[in-house]
Amino acid sequence: MARLTGYLSRRGGLHPEEAKGLRKAASLLFDQQARAEVCRWMNAQGHRTTRGNEWAPEVLTRVLSHPRMAGLDDDGQLITDFGETVLTPDERLRLLALFTEQAGQQAEPREAFDYLMKDGLSECDRCAHSMVGARVTSGGAPTYRCPPPRAGQTSCGRVRINGDRFEDTVAEEVLAELLRPGTRERVSQLLADLRDEAERLRAHVEGAEKRFGELREMREMLVPAAYEAAEKATNQDLREARSRLRYLEQLIDVPIDGVEDLAAWWKTAPRAWQRALLGVVIVKVRVLAVGRGRHRDPSERIRIEWR
Repeated sequence: MARLTGYLSRRGGLHPEEAKGLRKAASLLFDQQARAEVCRWMNAQGHRTTRGNEWAPEVLTRVLSHPRMAGLDDDGQLITDFGETVLTPDERLRLLALFTEQAGQQAEPREAFDYLMKDGLSECDRCAHSMVGARVTSGGAPTYRCPPPRAGQTSCGRVRINGDRFEDTVAEEVLAELLRPGTRERVSQLLADLRDEAERLRAHVEGAEKRFGELREMREMLVPAAYEAAEKATNQDLREARSRLRYLEQLIDVPIDGVEDLAAWWKTAPRAWQRALLGVVIVKVRVLAVGRGRHRDPSERIRIEWR
């Protein structure tokens, strides 16, 4: 049987380049892009299946739905010592829900839009659920919304905001904050702290094999329940460390050292760098619902939690 895209073998071992492409594909799907559009992007970037074929929507759906994308067996249980995974279990569940919602629906063509305030940077003020990118119609403007509630998800689905105006407003407030005396120095120190944390996490992740080896050597000394609990805790610690490291790696290389005109830099910076700068400066942006005397001006509907 052919190996699963994203891994070196059926037993795990991450294939870095393939995993990177699949993670980006998942991000695009979370941003409400159609599977056909995501496949066109993957093929244009040179990503291929393990058989060397171009991606098709049904193949992408099958691969991303596979339990081993999140290190799970066929019963949905975590596989011990599987190693780093393409997706987290939560990301896979979100994709399965998305695919179920789209089942039987004809995907409408829409222009690709790389949402800036994703990956937890924005949340609904009513229910604290992360905002997601969406469009009301295929020809409509990009929009952020709190997703409708569904089984296992506590979102309220009652808050929505225009994407362009929301992003522009957040950018203006962030750039204004960076112009305050002393802020740039604090940001530089924060970046240095984040880089130190990333280095510690890399060392922690690289030392996982040694920790698992030491734990296996103690197996005969522990009752089975104690060993299983220790193994479970060690696996959980490793997953959390890898997840945190992946997040930090998106932030720490934002190239703003020595930049004099941040406003000019922002206008030409790739979305990944813009998103990284936001992640360094802010914890999240809460989006308030329209009503109770508030106007539709985005500046009156957002509350920024500064880092």
